[in-house]
Amino acid sequence: MTVQRADDSVQQRLWSVLEPLGSPQAFRRHSAIYTPGQPAQALFLLQMGQVGLQMLSSEGRVLTVKVVEPGQIFGHSALDGGERYDTYAEALQPARVVAVPRAAVLQAVQREPGLGTALIELLGQHRLTVSRRLDEVAFKSVPARLASVLLEMSQDQASGPKPQQRVPRRTHQQLAEMINAYRETVTKVINQFRDARLLDVDRSGITLLNPSRLRELSQS
Repeated sequence: MTVQRADDSVQQRLWSVLEPLGSPQAFRRHSAIYTPGQPAQALFLLQMGQVGLQMLSSEGRVLTVKVVEPGQIFGHSALDGGERYDTYAEALQPARVVAVPRAAVLQAVQREPGLGTALIELLGQHRLTVSRRLDEVAFKSVPARLASVLLEMSQDQASGPKPQQRVPRRTHQQLAEMINAYRETVTKVINQFRDARLLDVDRSGITLLNPSRLRELSQS
């Protein structure tokens, strides 16, 4: 199986060790992979499709804290000793995953102590993502939140500033759920960004034409 580009080298290292320890599972679109009420007994590796990690606001609105892409790992609650998952995991597209039992992960850490450091780093990255998303929802405007999310999702952001960056395809509804806004508001802001030549949209995704200006907006 050929795995697409992972978020970073940490997940790439973990993938090669953990994939043989798990069992494959398939999920239909919009089906739940796990819920916050479910015991956190497995770590998941996404082979195909997209998975949304979601929370519910006090008003009952969905907040998508992350969209998991092929090659990435999710189900982090299985790493920190928590008894239950801390988010909903929903298949946004037909998905194929490898479920690695928590016991198998712990045994692998005993065999390869360096694996534990990588898992701690992965867990830290996840917690930072969730914390940043909640802070943005609480304190930033919709344009600032949208600019921040687009930059975060751009494939080349970690490589440093570039003239243009690409963002994988997302529906306006998915983007709205990621910044706790209404779909109509997101559509309006995207049109404003496009009119200002900050981005361009086509069927395959979004091209960030002016990442520097978007970074300025994300801090406003």
